[in-house]
Amino acid sequence: MTLPPALPRVSVLLPVYNAEEYVPAMLESLHRQTLNDFEVIMVDDGSTDRSGALLEQAAATDARFRLIRQAANTGIVAALNRGLDECRAPYVARMDADDIALPDRFERQVAHLEANPDIVALGTALAYIDSTGKSLDRVRRCALGGSMLRGNPLLHPTVMLRRGVLEQHAIRYRAEYIYAEDYFLWLELSRLGRLAALDEVAYLYRVSDTTLRSRKLHNMLRATLRVKLTGWRRLGLRPTPADLFGMAIEAGLLFVPPRWVWQAYLWANFR
Repeated sequence: MTLPPALPRVSVLLPVYNAEEYVPAMLESLHRQTLNDFEVIMVDDGSTDRSGALLEQAAATDARFRLIRQAANTGIVAALNRGLDECRAPYVARMDADDIALPDRFERQVAHLEANPDIVALGTALAYIDSTGKSLDRVRRCALGGSMLRGNPLLHPTVMLRRGVLEQHAIRYRAEYIYAEDYFLWLELSRLGRLAALDEVAYLYRVSDTTLRSRKLHNMLRATLRVKLTGWRRLGLRPTPADLFGMAIEAGLLFVPPRWVWQAYLWANFR
């Protein structure tokens, strides 16, 4: 009798769209992981550059890498949900195509989740790099410990999730909250268990042309406000005065030209 293959410990959820310049370094960072019992669910979301060919080569040379092709660009939410449907491991680690996972990222997150069964989603700190991979000398940590309505508490591409919780409660990313789909997911999960984060940097986040697009700012602000209002009105979260003040500021920024908001963001974070 042929036994079914053993399930991996981690499924890496990796949507890809036109990131050929950065895919090789990202894939190399996965090959360097100290915990190598994983599968990578690569969703090529209709790329028109060489991303698909690079992913196909990765799948052909390593059985842990599985390629799913979308016939056309469906967007991040559809790509994430398509990949989630294919994940088999108890833990799902998010990864973006232009970023780099430090070698012990998976090992550290799995160990922490196994030691803390009440945690449903675990992020890490990240460090920023530029398009060439050079350090920008900036570290960002998850913003936990306060009101869930203050702002997005976890850094999406650093997060490792318990797949069993997602499946048990039929939770997926929601298209109506696109540009803040991860934030709404955390609100849903926070009602089912604890959100947590490691303070140590385990992820390098690339600030590149694919991420610095000021035209998306207003969409992101609208989506963030929509998530907060849903959390308040439908999920029963009680906003603090500081939460309400933050919402008012975000609403006001919708009337400010996006390029000004973006320049202020860059000045505040990378000056």
